[in-house]
Amino acid sequence: MDALNKATAVSRILEPHSVAVIGASASPSKRGYQIINALQKAGYSYSILPVNPKGGAILGLTVVTEIDALPEGVDIAVIVRPAEEVPDLLLQCGKKGIAGAIIVAHGFGERGDQAASTEKRLRDALAESGVRIIGPNTSGMVNCTVQADLIGLPELPPKGPVSVLTQSGNMILTVLEDSRAINGPGFDVIAGLGNQADVGYDELIEELCLRKSTRSIAIYNEGFIDGRRFLNSAARVAESCPIVMLRGVRSHEGGKAALSHTGSIAGADDIALRVLPQMGVTLVDRSDELLPIAALLATTPLPKSQTGIVVLADGGGHATLAVDALSRACVPLASLSGETKAKLRKVLGEEASVENPIDVYSALDAHPDVFPECIEILAADPEVGLILTSGMFGAYHLRFEASLVTAENSAAERIVALQKTSGLPLVFHSCYASRMPENHQILRNGGMQVFTSLDWAVAGARALFERATWLSKHSSHNATLATGGPRVVVPNGLSAETTAREILQKLGVDTGQWLAAVDAASVEAAVSGFATSCAVKVDSAAVSHKSDVGGVRLGVTREAARAAAADIAGALASHAAPVTGLGFIVTPMVDRGVELFVGATNDPVFGPVVLFGSGGVLVEAAEDVTFRAAPVSPEEALNMIEETRVAKILDGFRNFPRVDKLSLANFISSLSVAVLRMENLAELDINPIIANESGIYPVDVRLVGK
Repeated sequence: MDALNKATAVSRILEPHSVAVIGASASPSKRGYQIINALQKAGYSYSILPVNPKGGAILGLTVVTEIDALPEGVDIAVIVRPAEEVPDLLLQCGKKGIAGAIIVAHGFGERGDQAASTEKRLRDALAESGVRIIGPNTSGMVNCTVQADLIGLPELPPKGPVSVLTQSGNMILTVLEDSRAINGPGFDVIAGLGNQADVGYDELIEELCLRKSTRSIAIYNEGFIDGRRFLNSAARVAESCPIVMLRGVRSHEGGKAALSHTGSIAGADDIALRVLPQMGVTLVDRSDELLPIAALLATTPLPKSQTGIVVLADGGGHATLAVDALSRACVPLASLSGETKAKLRKVLGEEASVENPIDVYSALDAHPDVFPECIEILAADPEVGLILTSGMFGAYHLRFEASLVTAENSAAERIVALQKTSGLPLVFHSCYASRMPENHQILRNGGMQVFTSLDWAVAGARALFERATWLSKHSSHNATLATGGPRVVVPNGLSAETTAREILQKLGVDTGQWLAAVDAASVEAAVSGFATSCAVKVDSAAVSHKSDVGGVRLGVTREAARAAAADIAGALASHAAPVTGLGFIVTPMVDRGVELFVGATNDPVFGPVVLFGSGGVLVEAAEDVTFRAAPVSPEEALNMIEETRVAKILDGFRNFPRVDKLSLANFISSLSVAVLRMENLAELDINPIIANESGIYPVDVRLVGK
């Protein structure tokens, strides 16, 4: 099946206009009955085709006795038979021209060696049949647009802009209940991916993005079959459709549980936390944040660049908590103009606090229209990019006078109109939101989210700013970096440092001044060729950490060069594991500077990843390293630099020299391009790389092939 037909098949799976249930049953306790029943209850108006060798009728539908007897052009088959039967059933589906299948059974990749033969038969059947599948080990799929419930839910969720992808059936139920609790905007497609034996997250997000009815995608992820492919898809999709992800594999134990659950590999958490946002994915930490943030991103305009957030509250406690949380999240707070403050005082009174956060105090108790008046004033300030309201707006008629309900409804209608005319994002928190007053429903009908949790509101505001920032940078930095050109095969195991530097130079990375030497005489000649004293180091594929075996001499002059070479040779000869066939590498000493670390690794999930952080002998202890998927632009490399604690030192902190960050960023970018052209790369460390006002100087290079 070619790429176009494969994509068309996935599209037909997501919005089926005919469903065959293979393994249909007349027993209400069986999935083969529950799916048919759920489709009928949901109001699915297209063909439902039960398949069972016994024939008969189920819920008023005639049962087909074999797959071959089905009509031509069926979009999807839901296979609810045991794992060992699935491969043969897939082959029959392929012969009948069925586009796709959902496989409910477990007992494949998630069970390891126990079901290896069944899994192999499944993969062979996939290749031969051409049928695209979701699963196995999946809870199923729901399409609210065509009212197709292929899970068997108690009731069809409301139609709306959020699509959900998950590897856990329980997480589907959690998201549905969370939506009910927040009176959420509804769903488009909900799909359980299971083991991702065929269709994975990457294909599904691309297909969902093409659907006009999906405006954000919420993902619960336990791992990727091909993380690199997902990153590439995410970067394309996130330009037009927000992606929000909760990862269920933040610990080693979680990774083991995921492997047994879905057969997926999660990858290192610290890498995932950087490379996923790099591609526009919004990460959340808690399961109860997944749907609220996805709903907010689906329905709320983004703040303009170079703006900040204003907290508008009717109580000091919520205002303080909100500002503290926003500051910790590095979300910018808006500085209000003098004109804005003066207008606010006219509305709130001369004694009102009109700094950011703004506390309206008692002004709203009897006059709910004060809220939209404040919002209108703030929306006119060019420094304001988003307003987060907090407190008990919408419940003054519950707290004080019941007669205020009309004024509150009117205020809500005015707020909806203000957002539409201004385009300013508004995020609402109310401690009375769970009571769902009428004015809150007016706000929701106008496309706004009203949260019961201040934490959700703050997390949502942060997500809006992060997405706006990513879009502005991604659009300007997404020019294709030149990753073509010669490719180099990295030798297996550790390379000698001279070999490592030669490979990097061939790929366009400046590794500074250095000379190779084979004996004491050539060491002396090499040292004589530099205007300063030199570092003399052992050069051998058998020595990983040179200083640990006495293989480094610093500040070596021409007069001391032969002795330095002899000392190194003697130290290595007397070592517990003597090194033979050694050479030397000579580099000029570098003036004082900041010791940094630049490197790369070939992550088993996300592929080539570039690293930057604090360097030197304590690089592991410092734990000051950040990551990006290669390649990175110089602009993205600058973002990496600013994420680290060492960034402050690079600005000339105390007695440290000021470093040219742009030169450093260009070096990181060139290295990231080079690693994409390295075959058989395992890891690359340049540690330390010394940076000062004069330039960037790689001191030690370590290259390892698989």
